[in-house]
Amino acid sequence: MRTPFTTRPLRFARVVRDPYNKLVINLPGLSGGLGTYEMPLETMRQIFDLSVHDRMLFEDLAPVSKPTPEILRRISRNIARTGVGGIRLAREADQLDAQEKIKRDTGQLTLVYQALCKLGGDDVQDMKIADLATLEGQKRARAALDQFARNAGAANQSVIDSLEQWSILTSPVGLATEGCAGPLRDLVNGLRRLSSELEEWSLSEMSNIRFMATHVVNGAGATYDHAVRWLRAIDRWSNDIGAVLVDWPKAQREIDRSIDRLWWLLDGWEELIARWRAATLVNRTEQRDALEELASFLPVIPIGELEPEEYKFWTDIRVNQVMWAAEVRKLGSGDMDADMVNRLERFREASE
Repeated sequence: MRTPFTTRPLRFARVVRDPYNKLVINLPGLSGGLGTYEMPLETMRQIFDLSVHDRMLFEDLAPVSKPTPEILRRISRNIARTGVGGIRLAREADQLDAQEKIKRDTGQLTLVYQALCKLGGDDVQDMKIADLATLEGQKRARAALDQFARNAGAANQSVIDSLEQWSILTSPVGLATEGCAGPLRDLVNGLRRLSSELEEWSLSEMSNIRFMATHVVNGAGATYDHAVRWLRAIDRWSNDIGAVLVDWPKAQREIDRSIDRLWWLLDGWEELIARWRAATLVNRTEQRDALEELASFLPVIPIGELEPEEYKFWTDIRVNQVMWAAEVRKLGSGDMDADMVNRLERFREASE
């Protein structure tokens, strides 16, 4: 699980649970070394000089028994809004919150309106989506949909309540309708744009840069293909709203499982796409630096999601990442002072 620490040596760190169910942090290519450092999360504070932001992130993350990308995103967003990570992070958090709320509210109204059109009967076919924002419109919609629930023998007699639960559950994905996309759907579309932009950008680069860019393009493209399959599986539920509402508890479990898989599949890409977006606003040198980071730390698809014929492709990416990550960390080794390096070496020797 990619963790957005702001302390520079901890960039691109991942927090996972070890076989003993303890939280550990994985740091690839730390200080230019090959391989990955793994240390207990609580040890991190003893070795690294953490920023205030990262200390708060540590404090909020440590007690979580089952951390997920969704939980971590919510924790980091809450911390960013406090301003301890700087004005830029705070403003971005506020802007993203506002944008996502608008899309979430629009998506909820759209879902209810779609259900109303398909299931509400002739008495409500004159209604427009704007009518759902009025008290009278809401009463008519509830009455029509509750009548459907009684006639169909739905598990939950209040269809509006089920639709509200459905809307909340799927808010990370949202709807395919314009203006209703959730952050995961936006992220999937971002993968496609990143792949297309990088492919075109690399055409004028040297062969070694093109080689690196090709790995990112192919990795983002392969992840996009997997993510789209899960998106389609989630969207298919909207094609048969009546069946979903008749047995909402069963549909709820299946939708929740699919969204959880999508969170894990896309974990880490949001940060990397944002890194590339920022670099495109600067200059080509900054863009090459961003590409090196993308190539070194792009998330590898979990093996459980892969087909056997995909193993070699992702193994090749992982082998190259080990070397690239070490080089990126080496170039940034000035981020670690002598005391920090000594503390890290003492930890390594004690672990052997």
